[in-house]
Amino acid sequence: MFLFRIALRNVLRQYGRTSLSMISIIVGVALIIMGRGFVGGGRENIIRAQIDSVSGHVLATPRDYPTSGTRHPVDDLLALDEATRAWLDASTEAWTTRTLFAPRIVKGSDAIRGRAIGFHPERDERVFPREDWRVTGEIPTTAEDGVLISRGVGRVLDIGPGDHLFLQVRTADGAINALELPVSGVLVTGNPGIDRIGLFVPQALVEKLVVTRGRFSHLATRLADRDDSPRFAKELETRLAGAASVTTWREETRDLIEIQRIRQTAMDLLALAIMAIAATGIANTVLMAAHERVREIGTLRAMGLDRRGVVGLFVLEGLVMGSVGGLVGALLGGGFNHKLSVDGIDLSSFIEAAGTGGIYDSMPMSSMLYTESSLAVAAGAALVGLLVAVLSSVYPAVIAARLRPAEAMRAE
Repeated sequence: MFLFRIALRNVLRQYGRTSLSMISIIVGVALIIMGRGFVGGGRENIIRAQIDSVSGHVLATPRDYPTSGTRHPVDDLLALDEATRAWLDASTEAWTTRTLFAPRIVKGSDAIRGRAIGFHPERDERVFPREDWRVTGEIPTTAEDGVLISRGVGRVLDIGPGDHLFLQVRTADGAINALELPVSGVLVTGNPGIDRIGLFVPQALVEKLVVTRGRFSHLATRLADRDDSPRFAKELETRLAGAASVTTWREETRDLIEIQRIRQTAMDLLALAIMAIAATGIANTVLMAAHERVREIGTLRAMGLDRRGVVGLFVLEGLVMGSVGGLVGALLGGGFNHKLSVDGIDLSSFIEAAGTGGIYDSMPMSSMLYTESSLAVAAGAALVGLLVAVLSSVYPAVIAARLRPAEAMRAE
C-alpha cells in the first residue's frame, strides 16, 4: 500500500506527460472495440441480408447460373416432383421457389432494365421475412393485382400505386412477350440490390409473362439451425439429381466475409500502432520521472527498499496509467459501440449517392448497419491497454533500480 500511494502521487504529479500517455491508451482501446464492433456488425449484416432477402440458408439454382451481376437467364429452369416437395416440407422450417428475370420496364418514352423477382404469395414470406419492408400500396398476390415496384424504379420512371407500366421480357421458350400491368405498390426493403432496380411479381403473373409452366430459377430454404446448411445442401443436391447447383449461405457470403476479415486485420494493426505510440509515451514518462527523482530513489534505497521494490514502484505507476486509460477507453468505445448496436447507422443516403450500376446493385447488404457489441471484446481491449502500460514501464524501472543508493543521494 505504501508503494501504491507513492506511485499514485507520482502519476498525479506529472499530470501533463501522464495525460498524453493515457490519451494514447484510451484511443487505442476505443479503436480496438469500435473496429471490431463495426467489422463484426458488417459481417452479420452481410450474412443476414443474404439469408433474409437472397438465398435463405440453402439455395438451389440451375447449373451454370450466373453468380453475380444482374443477368438472370430463364433458359434452363428447375422443377420439383411430389416426392421432393414432401421431403422439403418435412425437412425444413420453410421453403419457397422464385423465378428471377430481367425485364425491360417501360413507362411512356422512358425505359430501364430491372430485376424482377417472381414469388410464391403463400410461401415466400416464410423464408424471406418482411418485418423491415415499407410498402406504399399493396403487395400483389394475383396476376390481376399487377407488380410491386421498388422505390428506385418508381423514382426513375415517376410512377406509383395505381399507375400502369409495360414489362417486356423473354419467355422461357425464347419468345418476346410484353404486358401492360398496374402498379400495386412501391416497396422499400432496406436491401439496395432490390431497392434500386427490383420489382416483385406474383407467381401467377410470372406464368403469363415468362411462361415458366411451373418451373423456377431459385429454390430457397430456411432451416431450424443455419449451421446445419452443409449437411442439408448435400442431400438436396442428391435429390435434384445433379440438375442444380446447391450452395449454402456460407458459400454465398465467403468472399465478402473474407473482405471483412482483412478489414479486421487492418483495424487491429492500426490499433496496435497507436498502442505502440502509447507504450513509447509511457516508457518516456517513466524514464524521465526516474531521472527527475534520483534523490527520492536514493532515499528509498537508503531506507531499505531493494531493487525489486524500485522496479515494483515504477511498474505500479504504469499500472495506474494503464488501468485508468484502459477503463476510460473501454467505457467510451464500448458505450459508443453499444449505442450503434441498438440505433444503427442509416447508410441509405450513402448508397443512393453511389449511383446505380455499382456493387450495391448485386451485393447482399442492408442499408442499416448495426455494430456488434461484446462485453468480452471491451474487457479484452482494456486488458491489452493495461498490459501495454505495464510492460512499457519495465525497462525504465530496471534502469532506475540500478542506481546505487550513495550515488543517488549525492545527485543534484
